[in-house]
Amino acid sequence: MTTLVLNVDRDNDFGTKAGVKGPLVGYSQCYNAAVKLITVDPEDSDANALFGALKHYETLQSKGEDVDIALITGDEDVGEKSDEILASQIEQVIGTGKYQDVVLISDGAEDDYILPLILSRVKIRYVKHIIVRHNQNIESMYYYIVKAMQDKKLIKKIYIPIGLIFLTYGVTALSFAIFFDIIGKSAISPSLYALTLVTVVIGGYFTEKGFDIKENLEVLIKNIQTYSEEARLMFISSIISIGILLVGIASTYSIFYIKSMLPLDRVLYFFQIFSLWVYASLLSRALFKIADIYVGGSPGNNSLYYAISFSVSAEFLLFGIIGYIRYSLKYATFNYSLFSLIMIIIGISVALITAGIHRRNDIFSSLTATGKDGQ
Repeated sequence: MTTLVLNVDRDNDFGTKAGVKGPLVGYSQCYNAAVKLITVDPEDSDANALFGALKHYETLQSKGEDVDIALITGDEDVGEKSDEILASQIEQVIGTGKYQDVVLISDGAEDDYILPLILSRVKIRYVKHIIVRHNQNIESMYYYIVKAMQDKKLIKKIYIPIGLIFLTYGVTALSFAIFFDIIGKSAISPSLYALTLVTVVIGGYFTEKGFDIKENLEVLIKNIQTYSEEARLMFISSIISIGILLVGIASTYSIFYIKSMLPLDRVLYFFQIFSLWVYASLLSRALFKIADIYVGGSPGNNSLYYAISFSVSAEFLLFGIIGYIRYSLKYATFNYSLFSLIMIIIGISVALITAGIHRRNDIFSSLTATGKDGQ
């Protein structure tokens, strides 16, 4: 039986940096992969670990042992996805049944995650760590800090928690400070204000670096520009519909300051009025969609008209039902209940008429298609 010298690259540096796809089995393939990665990034610990595995393979072979060597690679998204890929590649390499045990050669970074995947399939003979020695002249605190700040994986593990802690503390403290200052009970010194602002800035910096907010915003802006160039009318419609919705929120919010209304009545009335603004927002977007179809010369689509008709009936029904609920709870007058019932009847009528027209057009389309097939 053969012993397998196995090297594991959990975060797939071989794939992302050198374009090497695992699994690789055999001395020559592993050697070429190590040369490719060390050429691209001489300081990468995965390349050095694979060279260490190759050296250990030669040592065992010189002792007369029957050995083989393999490299398996995971994914840049370290975690569930990378470990599933590693498990699949381990199965491909070890599933042949020719290996009695494994010698794991690694840089020692993530052994706790790798070992269970291997042990579930084959016995591990021992683990050997490859530690890269640096020149004393560059082993300074500044060097390690700079290298750490360039490592995106380390940034996400460290920067995000630190940033969120600073940002949460700073925003909370600043909010309370502004609140007490507005009501005239502030006893906070200017120096404490400055410290709070510094905390927010530090938290914002670490959070931005951790989540790549700048890069994501640049991508979002480019997507918006592309979208607006390809569909100008629909882009404008999105802005207008959002604007209508915001105006509706602002205007309907004033209902909460009507002191003569009971709390439940205030909430029901708020939703009743706000539903009109929501429908106006959706209707404006649908109308722009119809305009876009005609401007672009696209063929007509009756489903859009049906959708508008049904949405009209839904708005009548919602408005009327909430109004009648308010009357049932003694929050509205009898005349208002009659008005609500009329709205409900109109909503049902619009829905029935739309459904009938839709059904008739479907039957007509089916008969037309049957006639064409008969010819």
